[in-house]
Amino acid sequence: MKIQTMSALVVVELKKLYRAPMSLGVMVLMPVGLALIFYLALSKITGNDYYPVPGMNHFEYLLPGVMGYAVIYMGMMVALGLAEYRKAGVLKRVEATPVSPSGYLGSHVFANMVIAVFQALIVLLVARILGYVPMGGLVGLLLASLFLALLAITAVGLGLITAAVAKDSGAASGLAVIFIVPMMMFGTFLAVFDDTTRNIARFMPNYYVTDSLSVIFHTGSLSDPVIWQNLLILALISLVIVVVGMKLFIKTEFR
Repeated sequence: MKIQTMSALVVVELKKLYRAPMSLGVMVLMPVGLALIFYLALSKITGNDYYPVPGMNHFEYLLPGVMGYAVIYMGMMVALGLAEYRKAGVLKRVEATPVSPSGYLGSHVFANMVIAVFQALIVLLVARILGYVPMGGLVGLLLASLFLALLAITAVGLGLITAAVAKDSGAASGLAVIFIVPMMMFGTFLAVFDDTTRNIARFMPNYYVTDSLSVIFHTGSLSDPVIWQNLLILALISLVIVVVGMKLFIKTEFR
């Protein structure tokens, strides 16, 4: 597919937000509310031994995980959206156009990746307004955005797998919880306090985002080998999941 065609499809997907003020409002308010809730609940908790930086509070400690948490919900949104498209007959109409199924789904992947990264960065912006000062500078922010983009691709891939299996939006939302809850509990450091839970967390893609963003924003050590190791692992995970998701969805919906 030509780049111009792919770009046009991405623009169409992004314009849907502009044409649906409620969806746009939810997209912006969800990460803002998420950040505020965590700040109000956890900013007074300080002094734990596992904090990487002396004097930080629990909100700051969990902030990288909260950013990833904002991204993983994109998987559910994709699954619900595609289930609705199936019900409305949009997918059948796509088959009658010159657009290839992989190109159509590729535009979904890219558009939702942009949206997810934007949501995560809103969380960081709110934290900055509340007094948190991230380390790493502009390079650190760009590197963090790359991690978030890869996590978003993974989330969209999981959404495609869910939509391929679930035949309606109700089933899609229920199945999405199966991958969201473990990622929420372990990948965001909500339960990663010992070797057992940390080993379980390594099976969650957002663990590698949380781990790396913690190094970037808390210490500013951009040359730390763990960042690049995590980036490679996450890139492989995102590639495998999105390819499997696209192939499975194309096989079940485009024939």
